[in-house]
Amino acid sequence: MKVAGIDEAGRGSLIGPLVIAIFITNNLDELEALSLKDSKKLTSKQRFFYFKRLKEIGYFEVAEINPEIIDKENLNKLELEFIKKLVDKNAKKHNVKRLYIDLFTRGKEIVENSIKSIDDSIEVIAEYKADEKYPIVSAASIIAKVIRDREIKKMKKVFGDFGSGYPSDEKTIQFLKNNLEILEKVML
Repeated sequence: MKVAGIDEAGRGSLIGPLVIAIFITNNLDELEALSLKDSKKLTSKQRFFYFKRLKEIGYFEVAEINPEIIDKENLNKLELEFIKKLVDKNAKKHNVKRLYIDLFTRGKEIVENSIKSIDDSIEVIAEYKADEKYPIVSAASIIAKVIRDREIKKMKKVFGDFGSGYPSDEKTIQFLKNNLEILEKVML
């Protein structure tokens, strides 16, 4: 049976994209054997190791949402739209029977019903901290984080080291303060 997991990386960041990943596999024994964890609990090196292994045992696709779009829309609504696009494109094509989603909003029923509206034959499990409970969601979490890290690395080649891009990172906050005039001109 093919199972899919969906998770994201970059939610709440000030710099860089929000990356949503769907990971699909029928190699559940191999997936379990990897003993995956949520990407936030792994080092960059560990995430990259798992990323390479995941490409060998399953299929993935990502959607990137740039900050310019996020600023103009309701984040939960926007994220759900992108998740639905990933499911619509991949569920039937890969014959997915069960989908686990790391819940990003209080609207559990809204998320589950939205997916069911695409394909009501899919069993949908949307839970908070699903990336800690289900290896399939941990896999999606790792993929999303590796892809986001690649994008951040590209951005740093252009803008210099701005930290992680998250508001909890003092280096990111300092970078934004130091470059406020430039950012205001770019955003106008």
